[in-house]
Amino acid sequence: MANIYSTMNVKQKLAKARLYFLNKKVGKSGVNTKLEFQYFELEDIVPVATRIFALVGLCHVTDFSGDAAKMTVYNADNPNEEGLTFAVKYHEAEQIISNAGKAVTSSMQALGSSITYIRRYLWTMVMDVTEPDEVDATLTDEDGEEEPAPVKEKSKAPATAEERKAAKEELVNSDMATKEQVAELKKLCKTLLAKDEKHEEFVQTIVTKTDAFKNVKAGACKTLIEKINEILKEYE
Repeated sequence: MANIYSTMNVKQKLAKARLYFLNKKVGKSGVNTKLEFQYFELEDIVPVATRIFALVGLCHVTDFSGDAAKMTVYNADNPNEEGLTFAVKYHEAEQIISNAGKAVTSSMQALGSSITYIRRYLWTMVMDVTEPDEVDATLTDEDGEEEPAPVKEKSKAPATAEERKAAKEELVNSDMATKEQVAELKKLCKTLLAKDEKHEEFVQTIVTKTDAFKNVKAGACKTLIEKINEILKEYE
């Protein structure tokens, strides 16, 4: 019997693969009991995706070079066809140093955590997997209150170019965490890892998502600080 997928191009095959993956209803085995959310691990995605790729005639190659991590999907039935490449910015997570100045994670652990995280991220892109963001999942309104509907104001004259620029700068600056907030978050992450290494993945996720603490939103920073403090209280 002829392979029904052999005449399809790589885009058609990937569309089929995504549909098959969706129909598998793959469960999430990763659980963060402290922050009460679940996430996909590589062992959830890779075995299912590999079998589907073999079925439809796809293969993939992952490349970590330069400042980007790439996964290219190829049509196994047509070696001459150009593959589909998915890429994300990549940099190795920094080692976590405790308050005593001791490295809590080795350079290899930091590298391994970064690669594992990025591979999982690339697979979710390739298979178009949707899941709550590990860090953003902690940023919900704890009171569960909806924001009040905006009050309609009387129309007024359009803002000038200078007013729009000033408003934009004010919005951007106010949205980012202060240096003091970022310093507090970094200190708490180190303390958390010093208490228990099982929180390594959570901390590495924060490091990666915030570009090594260089891009932290004020609201996210405040919530993460509160959550980590809650975890640390249990060790007291």
